[in-house]
Amino acid sequence: MSLTFANFKQTIPSQILTRGREYVRRGQILDLSFDEDELVWEAQIEGTDLYDVQIEFFANGNLRCSCTCPYDMGEHCKHIAAVLYAIEDAFPDQLDLKPGDKSAKRQTRRDKLRQHLEKTSQERLVSILLELTQKDRELLNKLLIRLDVSDAKPIDYRRVVKDALRTGHDKQGYLDYTGSIRAGRKIGELFDQATQWLDTGETDKAIGVYQAVIDEIMPVLYRADDSSGTLGGCISMAIEGLNEAAELQEETGRDALFAYCLACAVKQEFQNWDWRWELLSIVQEWMSTPAQRTLLTSALDEIEASLIKGHDHNSMRDYGLEEVALFKLALIDRFDNPLASDEFLHAHVHLDRIRKELIERCIKDGKLEEALHQIQAGIALSEQQHLPGLTNQYQELRIQLLQKTGDKKGLIQATRALWLDTFSEENFALLRKLIPAPEWGAFVEKLIKDVRRTEQLAWLYAYEKRWPDLLTLVQKYAENSGWLLDNYQKPLESRFPAEVGAIYEKRVMQILTCAKTRDEYAKAADYVRRMKKIGQTARAQKLVQQVCAQYANRPALLDEFSKV
Repeated sequence: MSLTFANFKQTIPSQILTRGREYVRRGQILDLSFDEDELVWEAQIEGTDLYDVQIEFFANGNLRCSCTCPYDMGEHCKHIAAVLYAIEDAFPDQLDLKPGDKSAKRQTRRDKLRQHLEKTSQERLVSILLELTQKDRELLNKLLIRLDVSDAKPIDYRRVVKDALRTGHDKQGYLDYTGSIRAGRKIGELFDQATQWLDTGETDKAIGVYQAVIDEIMPVLYRADDSSGTLGGCISMAIEGLNEAAELQEETGRDALFAYCLACAVKQEFQNWDWRWELLSIVQEWMSTPAQRTLLTSALDEIEASLIKGHDHNSMRDYGLEEVALFKLALIDRFDNPLASDEFLHAHVHLDRIRKELIERCIKDGKLEEALHQIQAGIALSEQQHLPGLTNQYQELRIQLLQKTGDKKGLIQATRALWLDTFSEENFALLRKLIPAPEWGAFVEKLIKDVRRTEQLAWLYAYEKRWPDLLTLVQKYAENSGWLLDNYQKPLESRFPAEVGAIYEKRVMQILTCAKTRDEYAKAADYVRRMKKIGQTARAQKLVQQVCAQYANRPALLDEFSKV
């Protein structure tokens, strides 16, 4: 039976409906919205994870529902039931939709609210708002910021951020995954206000918002599950906002911003985050006096000492020390002479990014012997430490050096070896340029023998338009490397439809052998759609019949294949 607003309570099992109603009661439906043109409701549901639900309304009154959860015991899950109930509650005037008649725009609840507000006296509106804010501190703080335009203070912004974070806390004060997302969304509303202030020239107020976000979020990050990156994204947006605001500030305001960014950068809580370096970049970009240079140098010394004291020798410490050294080098380049820069580079050559900077400067200045010496030393150390990625970076510099020296044979050997290791298209283009056209075919044949990675070999076949070889490779790895087939589906489908159709059929059966979620069922069904699209309709129909018979007890799977 097709699902409709009229029959969903009779169609969906009662236990699913009960769980859905509970989701509504606990306020776990986030961002329910309605697209009047497409007649689609969308919402996010806070469950074991965050799930996306979509309800689509058709001209005959039927509903098409989808959810990203892994439910496999029926066509409609508790999250879909929850959204259907929420639509009943939030959009009661939309349930008698007539999709064919879009000429008359329906009045939304916001339209109705506007009408009531326009008819209500100012005294009555003030009374209502005061009554609401007596029980809703979050609303109180938001109104203070929006209405007290001339006298809003940083403490007001901090209260809003605190309230947003508090809404996401559990009883132990921990921000779980969904709590972090919920808090981040509320803080996003404050960012919208800050953007308006920037646009209207009220830069100090915008800066107050950005500083409040940084000051309040940083201390709680260690007590939060921010694997979604929502809260971290808020900090990044705040730092970006500070940089944008600095461009609009007068000298006095910029000095205050300089002091704030510098104070944050030296805090211990910023130690393991790249935000520290982003803040220092703002400081470095907008500093203008020797006194500010002294302050920045002092802060860099403090950070350097903290890194050395707080870590054993590890990559995090080395990365931090390299960042500090690069900032100091930039200051020397700006304020001192080239000799001072050269001395600093040689004194810190044990840091790889400093060594690479020295090599690049030597190549640029024509000091090729010095560059070669540093490259060889860097390669030796990186190989000793078993850091192949770093070794390849030094090899890239070696290629730059060989291009300067004109050693074509050495350049070809070095570029070939590096391409085999890194699969860099830039290096391959260089090889194509270096090898004479008559010799290219033989060169590629030898290259193919030395390729060690399947994806690299596939790319080479495609680049050289060796389609039969690519098809053979895809057939060989189709069962274990579906991505390989997906990457080259278009050129192969147009040239070998029957062979590709057979591969798709094998992929479908392989996926369904261990599939447990709707997403996996949908992926298998998509391969069937591809089969039909390339003219393999008979094979596709036969496969659908086989799947439906073999997996007759999986309603979600049957539902996905019914859409093919």
